[in-house]
Amino acid sequence: MASSDVKAFLEKVNSDPALVAKAKAIGTSDYDKVIAFAKELGFSFTAGDMVDHFSDSIGDSSELSEGDLSSVAGGTITASAAAVAGGVAAAAGVVSAGAAVTSTTQGSGW
Repeated sequence: MASSDVKAFLEKVNSDPALVAKAKAIGTSDYDKVIAFAKELGFSFTAGDMVDHFSDSIGDSSELSEGDLSSVAGGTITASAAAVAGGVAAAAGVVSAGAAVTSTTQGSGW
């Protein structure tokens, strides 16, 4: 349920340019600010719910695909590459979540 709330929140934000602008101002590194923004919009989830959602979205990020390697070689970083660069174990989960916000919202530039 909470993962679906995270997904619904991201979809709502990405569907409205005014919300995208506010999200950009808030940023993605402070989960408490993102959660407070979500509450303003009627969504309720925790930082752990966000990490779970993004971990599910990214999948196994312990290895880079050929596409990831090509993107990194070309100067572009992907969510998977950022997750691998961020570390492993619990620390990687948090870093991956931050990367996933960028990946999940890349269409809007948030």
